[in-house]
Amino acid sequence: MRNNLLTGVFILMMATRLHAQNPLAIPPVLSGDTLDLTLQNGSMNFFPGQSTSTMGVNGNLLGPTLVLDRGQQVTVNIHNQLGTPSTIHWHGMHVSPENDGGPHVVIPAGNTWSPSFPVLDWAATYWYHPHLHMHTNEHAQKGIAGLVIVRDNIEAALTLPRTYGVDDFPLVVQTKAFDANNQIVVESALDTALMVNGTLDPYLNVPAQVIRFRILNGSSERAYNFGFTNNRTFHQIASDGGLLSNTNAVTRLQLFPGERAEILIDLSGLQGQTLDFRAFNSELPNAIYGASQPGMGMGQSIPNYSSNPLNGNNYSILRLDVGPATANPVTTLPSNLVVHNPWLASQAQATRTLTFTPVNMGPTAIQGPFLINMMPFDMMMINYQIPFENIEIWELSNQSPIGHPFHIHDVQFYVLDINGSPPPPHLAGRKDVIHVPAGMGTVRFITRFEDYYSDSLPYMYHCHMLTHEDDGMMGQFLVMPPCTAQVSSHPQTQNSSPGSIVQFNVVAGGAASSFQWQTDIGFGFQNLSNAGQYSGVATATLSVSTLTTANNNQAFRCIVTEGSCSDTSDVAYLYVTTTGLEDLHQGPQLTVFPNPGSTLLMIRLSQMNDAGVSISDLHGKQVWRGRSDGQMLQVNTALWPNGIYWVKVDGLAGAAWWVHAGAR
Repeated sequence: MRNNLLTGVFILMMATRLHAQNPLAIPPVLSGDTLDLTLQNGSMNFFPGQSTSTMGVNGNLLGPTLVLDRGQQVTVNIHNQLGTPSTIHWHGMHVSPENDGGPHVVIPAGNTWSPSFPVLDWAATYWYHPHLHMHTNEHAQKGIAGLVIVRDNIEAALTLPRTYGVDDFPLVVQTKAFDANNQIVVESALDTALMVNGTLDPYLNVPAQVIRFRILNGSSERAYNFGFTNNRTFHQIASDGGLLSNTNAVTRLQLFPGERAEILIDLSGLQGQTLDFRAFNSELPNAIYGASQPGMGMGQSIPNYSSNPLNGNNYSILRLDVGPATANPVTTLPSNLVVHNPWLASQAQATRTLTFTPVNMGPTAIQGPFLINMMPFDMMMINYQIPFENIEIWELSNQSPIGHPFHIHDVQFYVLDINGSPPPPHLAGRKDVIHVPAGMGTVRFITRFEDYYSDSLPYMYHCHMLTHEDDGMMGQFLVMPPCTAQVSSHPQTQNSSPGSIVQFNVVAGGAASSFQWQTDIGFGFQNLSNAGQYSGVATATLSVSTLTTANNNQAFRCIVTEGSCSDTSDVAYLYVTTTGLEDLHQGPQLTVFPNPGSTLLMIRLSQMNDAGVSISDLHGKQVWRGRSDGQMLQVNTALWPNGIYWVKVDGLAGAAWWVHAGAR
């Protein structure tokens, strides 16, 4: 019954559309160094005589457009009057993790959050929206979202339309589902109500000149293949994070959830005419939400998806009624825009691979949930610790039957390739969202993690289909503080004899706050307590006294720590010799390796021929005996019990220990 009622609402809306349209709402502008935003509950009369409960920012639905200048220091006071916790994330903007507004930075009901940050971003169209874990889709669907326009000197020097609401228009494109009481359904494939800036069936009066659209795909799941009637050519000038190198002439432009684009349309000479800005979704390939088939084939289905007439069809987004030109119209299209210097793949210091998979296999795989690297999101798990200023390649592999728009916080990136091919022109600029095709599709991008770091507060990465994100298709990473701990002088290997005292010294070249000496006698490095721990000094000295032959081949190193980072010294060895078991340059030397070992013991006895060699366990029981003729001895130990063994040469007072550390 509910599904029939939902479909009925769509039919009613379509019938209304044939006879009446609504003027496109243009969100108000908010600018300045201190801004105030109030998250609030509201209501809208989307349908005559019926009220729909909504959420908005400084109003009933959506929020004001924030206009900022690059280099500006801005403080935004966000007052949460929703009666429930929420967050605000600055999507695409390069801010510190404390200001990013991810799920760890919650604004409790009735509280105010006041992030303050410098605007470091290129001129572009960004946006803000909630990011409360498991409630992002709910709050966004109900209306909390708004645009952020950043301007800079490079963009200002170009001849471009930039009079907001006159020749420069924001377009927030969304779809929503309504129930029989005209209330918003948060998660439904019957999202038949298309809105632009919260306006159903919109039209816009535009001047007969070059105009600019700043388009945001603000939908929770739906992709759009934008174009104009009669396949009219338009020109893309910007992607997510800034202007392109050159204008990109197109007749179609795909945008996936979270993506933005800026386009120019030349309407010169069209006064008195009408044209339609449309979605040509009949041209979308399968395995995209909004195409005829959302999955790789007919077997992959989403409940009610086939009942939604928006899927796989063409439909109007916005009607344009062309009027007279303004007093100072822009009538030309620029060619060259900005210079890009993307990082080269050869500069990458790390490559990370992220694989998308469904939790369930078979026909219901497309319905989710979905995982990244086989892990659902865990607020307490840090998936990656990224060194500050690292240049990295991220390889995204989609092994699920539907495409996923991948978004990363903190940075803008450059796409290296999609399915092994260079990105098309519309994806060649700065990006923070990229669609990863279904069915083993791959995307590689390169970026740099600079300017901000924290060893405790993470950034997010996730699918920007909000239903997928809320279901756990998300991870988080820390950009680690730069490491000031540095070993400038390393400990040196020592040769000594029983009863002696030796010292190892390490010197820190940075602001090290602590030192931890470690030793390895065959079981891996372990911390030394008491004399092995130092703090507040530049040089740490480790003294080893009352040496015995048991100290022979003992390894030492020191961990120098400052804050959350550390540096490890080189390994220094202690060789203890007795009469007959001396330094190589003075007499015989016994060497056993690998130590520890599991299947094969190598014995080297320098400067001695025809010498007997025996191996005993700690109880004194001889387990092997042989002779050395000056060559390397090899002993098969695969069946020996784990433990410590003594290797002794006939006629020599010393002995070497060896650890068997492998399962029989």
